[in-house]
Amino acid sequence: MAPRNLNAFHGSKVRLAAPCPEDCMRLARYTDNYEYLRNLDTDIAVPLTPDETGSSAVRRDNGFEFALRTLEDNRFIGFTALYRIEWNNRSARLAIGIGEDKDRGQGYGSDALALIIRYGFHELNLNRIALEVIEYNEAARWAYLKAGFREEGRQRSAVLRDGTHYDLISMSILAEEWAARTGLPLSFQSTSPKLKSEYAASTMPAAAASDQPRIGVGAVILNERNEVLLVWRNRQPEQYTWSIPGGKVDPYESLETAVIREIKEEVDLDITIDQLLCTAETIRPEREEHWISVLYSARNIRGIARNLEEGGAIGEIGWFPLHDLPSPLACFAVPGLEAAKRIYMD
Repeated sequence: MAPRNLNAFHGSKVRLAAPCPEDCMRLARYTDNYEYLRNLDTDIAVPLTPDETGSSAVRRDNGFEFALRTLEDNRFIGFTALYRIEWNNRSARLAIGIGEDKDRGQGYGSDALALIIRYGFHELNLNRIALEVIEYNEAARWAYLKAGFREEGRQRSAVLRDGTHYDLISMSILAEEWAARTGLPLSFQSTSPKLKSEYAASTMPAAAASDQPRIGVGAVILNERNEVLLVWRNRQPEQYTWSIPGGKVDPYESLETAVIREIKEEVDLDITIDQLLCTAETIRPEREEHWISVLYSARNIRGIARNLEEGGAIGEIGWFPLHDLPSPLACFAVPGLEAAKRIYMD
């Protein structure tokens, strides 16, 4: 049972607040930013008045909108909304916008997503939350994937921008998928046999779940000098070791999609996979750990490596020559690094 004192309006960085007239003024000023509009909507980009933004427009569309305010200094940074709610189907659409460039990439959007999704499933008793994102908006797409959304399909060449057509990606998250990720309960269960079996498996007691091997992915990322990116792990598994970046594979996620997502979430790099290096297995019954890791070699195609892990899961990160690696190394990373040496140092 969820704790009674759970505050559904407060996250770790932002809170959901009632919009006030000053917020609508700020939202209207955001629409003077051409790039902001181009990422927010597929419609014709045109600046809006305060009356055309904000909660009044959302409520006319049978929805709920919140202002986003930082916990640190109560600063207004954007909005999020659930709208086009179909109560008979228990479904809604989600919108979110962070207005200023300086407030993006700071974890505010991810925290706001977690809050509005929880509000939709716990307070509004929804079963499905959906959204659409233009394919060039990679930052938003990764944020939605991280929050648990799944890609359902694409409307091909649905958006025309500056003479180029882009796909419009449809994504959604279901209540039981969210409950499985967060461990928070629901007041209902789906009538879908498939989802019921997934939900039952995800809510098994921890001792039973730990008996099953877990699947992970990792990447040996090399730069132009054949240096490899390593991260210092502050948490189990493999605590206090140098490791290649990576993480666990989510249900129904392909291995390559998982490794690309994990690298983006951990160190903010967009990578391209060169090849499969090897698999590695870590078995530690005393810790109830059994991991099977699939390791790839990869190259960075965009971004500068930086630590995006919240809560200190990763400490220092750095590039190291393949012939002069630090110690201690994480056990699962060693086979991948040795395979990379054979390929790139011979």
